[in-house]
Amino acid sequence: MTVTLMDVAWQHDQVRSEIDRALDQILTDVHSDGAELIAALENTLARRFGDGVDAITVQSGLAAEFLILKALDIGVGDEVVTVPNSDVATTAAISHTGARFVLVDVDPRTHNLDPDRLEAALTPRTRAIVPVHLYGLPAAMDDINDIAGRHGLRVIEDATLAFGAAYRGSPAGVLGDAACFSFAPLKVLGGAGSGGLVTTRDPRLAARVRLLKGYGLDPSRGEAPMRERQAHAGFEHLAEGYNLRLNPIEAAIIGAKLPLADEWAARRQAIANLYTERLAAIPGITLPAVPPDVRHAWRNYVVRLPHRDQVRARLQERGIATAVLYTPPVHLQPVYRGLGLGPGSFPVAEALARDLLCLPMHPGLTTAQVQEVAATLSEAVATNGRTI
Repeated sequence: MTVTLMDVAWQHDQVRSEIDRALDQILTDVHSDGAELIAALENTLARRFGDGVDAITVQSGLAAEFLILKALDIGVGDEVVTVPNSDVATTAAISHTGARFVLVDVDPRTHNLDPDRLEAALTPRTRAIVPVHLYGLPAAMDDINDIAGRHGLRVIEDATLAFGAAYRGSPAGVLGDAACFSFAPLKVLGGAGSGGLVTTRDPRLAARVRLLKGYGLDPSRGEAPMRERQAHAGFEHLAEGYNLRLNPIEAAIIGAKLPLADEWAARRQAIANLYTERLAAIPGITLPAVPPDVRHAWRNYVVRLPHRDQVRARLQERGIATAVLYTPPVHLQPVYRGLGLGPGSFPVAEALARDLLCLPMHPGLTTAQVQEVAATLSEAVATNGRTI
């Protein structure tokens, strides 16, 4: 039995007719700008997150974080705290503003930012905290927000893996001052290329993000359909902005999938439950820890186990794909070698990187496939990955 890690084609197949209709709308429009389609997607997303939330589509998850930081005037001389076990996009967004990222080690159970280590990393230059909801599990936001409040800091959720997650009754995306999401194909809700989202309840921040993402044009004109924009005699640029708007083709695909987001989330949860049931009795495996009152988005189901590489090779022999994500940690990546943060700088993140394994997880997985993964993993762990 072949089991893929993820299957984006399966998702597209479920909504192919809806995607085709939306693409036809774009491709037969004389301007082909998709402005109405993007506006409709943003309105639907905003309603999903609740009253008073502005949802702003952008070019990518990295662009979303970058634009939030820029809209908050964070830049040269400032520091932003985040974690070492995320994608380099999290730290790159900070560096691209001219600010300096400061890393804080993580909780070994949740893989998320450890609030007990956070305050020691703050300095007079700290402006914001970027907790990452890793693999779709919300960070300890109450503790993080309490610390941020005492120090006058902004909190920006990196929710790129956490669309549909919730923390104590509130969705990821409204747990801080703003949040960034990714609509890349392999995310919980994704398109076919690149896409992202900013959410915030701060109207001034939202307005600034909208201004910056579209060349610095007044959004009331810059986001209007092309036929309306062409009716004006000219345009005034209010800021030196960027070209970080969402491609309408991505909006078409994301919009077609969005009505199924809750159904697919329930399927991800059922798969996670089945994995937990089948793997709980296997000695040596550490299963995902989900705190009470938290809803995991299950972008990944991540276990820790001894002899990881041998076990992984055994699964591959049996046609089961796995992944080792966000390793090595960012402080050990070649691009950041100049920071002088060698091995031992963040021991928890480094330990997680040595033995974590991401199992197949997507809503198209069948019960039989999940059972096959669990049985093969159990066998491989029992033999340290060797063939029986």
